[in-house]
Amino acid sequence: MKKRLGIVSILLTFILTYVLWLFVQPEGQISIYRQYSQLIASIALVAFTWINFISSRHRSVDEIFHGLDKSYIYHKYLSILAIILIWVHNFTLKMGRFSGGRPSAMAGQFRNFNTEGIPQGAGSGLLGIDISGKDFGSLSLYIFTALVIFFLITYKLEYERWKLLHKLMLVPYVFGIVHYYLDSDYSPFSITGYNLWMHLINAIGIITALYSIFLYESTAFKYKYKVTNIREVAKNTLEITGTTNGKEMQYRPGQFSFIKVLGKKGFPSHPFTICQAHKAGEIQFAIKALGDHTGKLKDTIVLGDTIAAAGPHGKFNFRSGGKHQVWVAGGIGITPFRSFWQAEIPGDYTIDFFYAYNNEVDAPYVDELKALKPKSNLRIHLFDSSKTGFLGIEHYEKYLNKNETFDVFFCGPQGMRKKLKEDLKKGLFKIREFHYEHFKFK
Repeated sequence: MKKRLGIVSILLTFILTYVLWLFVQPEGQISIYRQYSQLIASIALVAFTWINFISSRHRSVDEIFHGLDKSYIYHKYLSILAIILIWVHNFTLKMGRFSGGRPSAMAGQFRNFNTEGIPQGAGSGLLGIDISGKDFGSLSLYIFTALVIFFLITYKLEYERWKLLHKLMLVPYVFGIVHYYLDSDYSPFSITGYNLWMHLINAIGIITALYSIFLYESTAFKYKYKVTNIREVAKNTLEITGTTNGKEMQYRPGQFSFIKVLGKKGFPSHPFTICQAHKAGEIQFAIKALGDHTGKLKDTIVLGDTIAAAGPHGKFNFRSGGKHQVWVAGGIGITPFRSFWQAEIPGDYTIDFFYAYNNEVDAPYVDELKALKPKSNLRIHLFDSSKTGFLGIEHYEKYLNKNETFDVFFCGPQGMRKKLKEDLKKGLFKIREFHYEHFKFK
């Protein structure tokens, strides 16, 4: 149920909007098409509020969506849904204009239907001021659509530039809310359950949008750590240890944090997995140079720098799985598992850990794994692909008992994850649940 809380919560807000709408009447006589078009617009505003709420990265987002990483999947599809809804809203408005007053079998479905299909009071505007909100609605529709098309075309744009441009979405969103209040046929400032609900929805949407755009970077990074150790744990992979004398983050094994190095303009905030079990006053990350910003970090960060951290986030936790587990890591994907094995693994757990890497020079913490004292509940299987070939079904069949049901925890490249799922399916292994994180925040 916890993993479905996100979709259930979203659906409940949509349903509540519909139910409350059923108990209100428009001010004038309008067609059923126009009535439903405004219901659709209201649900679109609810969807946009969820989008803005997710973007705020509030700690409750982790709980509702079972991990901040997973919430951005909802963010993506809610964005698509919202754009579809505002186009449907526009289409049903046009249908209302052309519905006319002709008697038909649908006549009984019309509430206060105007024979000319024109809403009474349209253009009366906000608080009785004679201003129409239609222009705001049109601007909202077309700017939203243009921005969505732009973001789809430039999906591979460098993340920081993409994030900066994404802030422009606030403009059509505000236009849409202004349109809602200026062009509504439901007397938006009368005291009804529907109006109070929509006021709440719009307030949350505006507040969270403003917070995520203007305040998040200056308020969320409240944990400050002084860099006390830097070491290269593999080729182009730095382990950075920070120590605090003040407020420290309380994190669990497997969680991640957004961090930035204060004073380093070339390294904006990025999410990284915390690569050690909790240690009082300390935090540690292993960062591989995979892009422009992480590549520059190796040459710019020095002892004494200050790391600012926000979080922690994520629900990637081996304690949430069954007692028989398979851990699979590829390359830098070893980081959450390092925090797992450093934590206390219950004695009644049995874990097979498969770690695959290109060669030992590129493998973070492989020496640490080799030096671990043997444990009856943690069996380690190392695979240097330059010597053994890629990790595959034959290796799982060699070490795993097909009569047992496993939870699988995976961290590594997307292609490796896809192959792992295929291998486990072909091998007819009994998988209780497949756990992994989605590190795509756009």
